[in-house]
Amino acid sequence: MYLEFSVIYIAFLATLSLYYGTLEILNFFFTPKFIFLLSFLTLYPFSLLREFRFRKWAILLILLLTGLSFLFALHPPATSDIMGGFSLILSSSLLFYSLKDTLRELYSGLSFYLVGLFLLLAIGFLQILILLANLLDYYILCIGENCPPFTFIFRGEYLLFFLGLFALYPFLHRWEFRRKNP
Repeated sequence: MYLEFSVIYIAFLATLSLYYGTLEILNFFFTPKFIFLLSFLTLYPFSLLREFRFRKWAILLILLLTGLSFLFALHPPATSDIMGGFSLILSSSLLFYSLKDTLRELYSGLSFYLVGLFLLLAIGFLQILILLANLLDYYILCIGENCPPFTFIFRGEYLLFFLGLFALYPFLHRWEFRRKNP
């Protein structure tokens, strides 16, 4: 049961990562209007659903996370970072690629899952460090002066970092992964 639900959660996380990455690239050129339609990629595990053991709970979780990703997509960040967008798209493609083999408990799926997840966590951690450095810089420059308040700009990487930490939990559980049969 944990493996199936972690595959659904990773599809949700990969969808959000793809959404925020595409949005950061497109915000550099223009403001996209219908980019929130990418949030429906959370439904990707429906194509793998015949391999699930707990189908009704899986369907309920997929529909709940699709609605949640749609809500996250309605309030997009206003940042435009092309390299950050490409790295988020790379991590989401690794996560999407890992879903099928991870569900079959193959090592190839596990390796892509972990690399994509650690890349997503590294990107989020670096963005949090950048936020803390900007905050420290702001307070150092404003010591004893009358400065305007610090403006916090929401980035999708903050959300993805903390959501990605929850995706690490299933791997504390021991599964019996195996190699592909020739």
